Amino acid sequence: MGEAFDKKILLENISYLLKEKEMKIGELEAAAKVSTGYISRITKEENSKPGIDFIMNVAEVLNIGMDTLLKVDLSAQTPTERYLISFFDKLIADTTADKLDWGVEKAGTLNRLDTDINGNVSHPLFEYETFMEEGESEYPEEVTRVVFPSHSFDVHTTIYGDCYNLRLKNGAFLYLMNICKSVYRVNDPDAFAKEAWLVGADYSIQFLAGTKDDAVLAYLVTHLYAAVAESMKHPKLQKGAKDAIEAFMRDDFTDDDEPPFF
Repeated sequence: MGEAFDKKILLENISYLLKEKEMKIGELEAAAKVSTGYISRITKEENSKPGIDFIMNVAEVLNIGMDTLLKVDLSAQTPTERYLISFFDKLIADTTADKLDWGVEKAGTLNRLDTDINGNVSHPLFEYETFMEEGESEYPEEVTRVVFPSHSFDVHTTIYGDCYNLRLKNGAFLYLMNICKSVYRVNDPDAFAKEAWLVGADYSIQFLAGTKDDAVLAYLVTHLYAAVAESMKHPKLQKGAKDAIEAFMRDDFTDDDEPPFF
């Protein structure tokens, strides 16, 4: 909470969420561990600011990301936007808490994808396309290659940095793509983007949000990507390794499948 926030948005979001959850102000104040009338006082007193502990407790009680609570006008969002906001808030919280097993896909590997002998591409977000693109000559040239047809730049897309994936239920995958225009001028601020895509268990593909779209979802995609990138810097334990360590911590050295002793 190093940057300034709009107290009006915070209070309006609290009011909106209380109505949505059919919760009384007094119940929230008790759960947030502040005195009765606290919210009324900070609302009426122009120069008063809510404490960080109060904001953190409110976010937890109302099951919403703290940044979203402070910066997003929830009443102005459509039901679909609210649904996606909740989804990204949970992804960010669970990633920060080290609950999710994200995988990484390197830009070099993704930019060298090719088709198999049947013309298929192994990655669900990539396609084999023929299109016109700026080249070394004065005029666009026809090129044919495997490409990620992004929401931001269509087929004129190159993978810029690490991309991440997360396995969801029944083999569905969430992808965070770090991309740029395949041809762009130096210092072009619009040449880069991050996007979130969902590939269903039936291989259906759904664009969710990107940094060039709605300001709220753009912020959340940026925040989620940063959270995943930070998480990937720290050690990860696979389930088998974690089970072995936990058994050791219990002084359990007996193999589960050890043959019976005669």
